[in-house]
Amino acid sequence: MQKSANILLPVAKVLKSFGTKGEFIIRYYPETQEDINEEKPVFIYYDGLPVPFFVESIKEKGADLALVKLGGIYTESLADEIAGEFIYIEKRVKKSRTHIESPDDLIGFTVEDTGGTLLGRISMFYNYPGNPCLGIITDEINYGKSTTSQEQLLPFHEEFIIDIDLERSVITVQLPKGLLSL
Repeated sequence: MQKSANILLPVAKVLKSFGTKGEFIIRYYPETQEDINEEKPVFIYYDGLPVPFFVESIKEKGADLALVKLGGIYTESLADEIAGEFIYIEKRVKKSRTHIESPDDLIGFTVEDTGGTLLGRISMFYNYPGNPCLGIITDEINYGKSTTSQEQLLPFHEEFIIDIDLERSVITVQLPKGLLSL
């Protein structure tokens, strides 16, 4: 039996504004260049909520950089506001309720510790040789203004994983003290 869900996956990070007309430079996550296009909206979190924007233009600037213009962001100051934020796209993800075929099937799962504290949501699987990791998107308070997201790497190792609940799409982990604060 398959379960389908729409989730937001990070595909890029806004590095800095560019010019005075609201353009900015982004850095793609590995293998996500084709995921941002002018046909579907992208999302940026404002005050903890995803806000959709349509891409007006996108110009590649090397292997993993692009110059982007979004509808609704028309000034340098508005572009400066989103510097450091992640850009998300909506993905329909199917997960098997009976088994996991690859670590990529875990994208979208939430991660919690053995005490039930939410640590974040899995956004990416990084197959680093000898050290595979899960990219976990966590929330961080930005001096009382708003909540922003950041990605932290969690080693994908059986020693840390206590349980994978396929029905709830939750992974329970027991981590060494301070691992996520590095």
